[in-house]
Amino acid sequence: MCPLSLDALSDRYAVERELGRGGMGAVYLARDLKLDRPVALKVLPPEFVQDTSLRERFLRETRTAASFSHPNIVPVHGIEEREGLVAFAMGYVEGESLTERVRRQGPLDVRSVVRMLQDVGYALAYAHGRGVVHRDVKPDNIMIERATGRALLMDFGIARAIETPVAGQGLTRVGEVVGTPEYMSPEQAAGDQLDGRTDLYSLGLAALFAISGTAAMAGTSAQQVLAKQLTELPPSAAVLRPDLPPKLCAVIDRCVAKSPDDRFASAEALVDAVDAAQAAAPEIPLPIRMFAHDAETLTFIMFFMLVFGWMFGSIVVSGGNMDIGLAILVMLVVGVARIGASFGAGRRLARIGFTSDDVLAGLRAIVGERNAMRAQLRADADTVRRRRRVVRWSIADLAVSALLIVVAFQGRVKTGPFHYTLSGRAATTFIVAAAMLGLGVFGLLRSPLRATVAERLFQRLWLGPLGRFFIRRAVRERGAAPSSRAPSMPGMGAALPAPPVPAQASHAATTAEQRLLELERRLAALEKRGG
Repeated sequence: MCPLSLDALSDRYAVERELGRGGMGAVYLARDLKLDRPVALKVLPPEFVQDTSLRERFLRETRTAASFSHPNIVPVHGIEEREGLVAFAMGYVEGESLTERVRRQGPLDVRSVVRMLQDVGYALAYAHGRGVVHRDVKPDNIMIERATGRALLMDFGIARAIETPVAGQGLTRVGEVVGTPEYMSPEQAAGDQLDGRTDLYSLGLAALFAISGTAAMAGTSAQQVLAKQLTELPPSAAVLRPDLPPKLCAVIDRCVAKSPDDRFASAEALVDAVDAAQAAAPEIPLPIRMFAHDAETLTFIMFFMLVFGWMFGSIVVSGGNMDIGLAILVMLVVGVARIGASFGAGRRLARIGFTSDDVLAGLRAIVGERNAMRAQLRADADTVRRRRRVVRWSIADLAVSALLIVVAFQGRVKTGPFHYTLSGRAATTFIVAAAMLGLGVFGLLRSPLRATVAERLFQRLWLGPLGRFFIRRAVRERGAAPSSRAPSMPGMGAALPAPPVPAQASHAATTAEQRLLELERRLAALEKRGG
């Protein structure tokens, strides 16, 4: 049901739910009935509509954002003014804000931080190139698209032109402080003249939040936070996250330098620095990830093959039950066949252009990803607190299960030498105790903050001498069909080679290009005729 304040828009928009509220209004998810698409409706609070300055600032946000067309800026579709209500419709991003992402899953990994810095950097470069400073870059105003991971900048509600303001014109006067204190630059907190470098400072603080999960410049009051922005240095990124690449830490630390002259000269320079740092981890091709998953499964199979082999040998030596020995032999044959299948997977990797060094590098990169994720979780205070709670509950489960086992044993009935039976109540107690024992052991052993037993076995086996020998034998180039290899990714071997293009598809592409060129020539002729 639509909120009462939005009834005037019911002929154009069907409001579904509220998405959030901020200082400049509430945002609702709605459907544009004429264009049949989801939009985000931002509505100025009714009590502010009569305030001329606030109303003008809200409308200026609409005009500023509506003039932008950039893949990393949330677009504005239209504005509505009717019956004392002011609202505008902007693109709905299927995802969540940077604040929500960090609160939901903890601090971001290296790749996500780099992607966020690049995407928002591109958006700021676009806005600064058109003479506009955002002045409110913060995690709440950075949206992360769920499907692609793309970051989009939104809410130009307090943006202003970079040019020096003239007294009496515009909403913002020299000396006026507008923005979010926790992400405000020193010059903005002091009410000084601003340029694009103030947004870089705010973006650096947003990056510190992304890697740590907490605001780097926090306080008990706005005045205290503003004083910190003017006098204190934010903590170094390397101190907050020692696992981050040093070059990425240097980029973030330069963004939050107190003096604008010590920051990057422009958002383009920031993006170039992130690119030059090559801070993002290398892409791991999908076939190598699939081989790694296959190798993890094979680790367990080889472990059980050792156990079954020992059992089969014991049966043969001692002359035991050969029916059981036959079943174990079948399991051993299945295990050998499974190893052969993994050899076949290695052969396929070689045929499409990968080498054994590529596979080993991919396995090391996967291990590095997992270690980085655990380091990221260890830096998240909420995750550490939850883990401590799990440990406490697991210890309590073990204690209670031990007590229940003792109680259950009291209900034993001796039926012969070393033979006992349990009453119904005792059996139920024992089953509950066994379940609690299993949960307690699992809770203690399975920790998101350290590698599991399976992961340690995987590393020792596949990155050790035996695993390297297996991979080099499986992924060997001798006899592999020749293929053109695509350029390697940074820090990785070959990527997937491009598949061959059929002759018909090539002809169709050529025809399409010819039609496009002909259309461009016609458009050029029309423009000349119109001029």
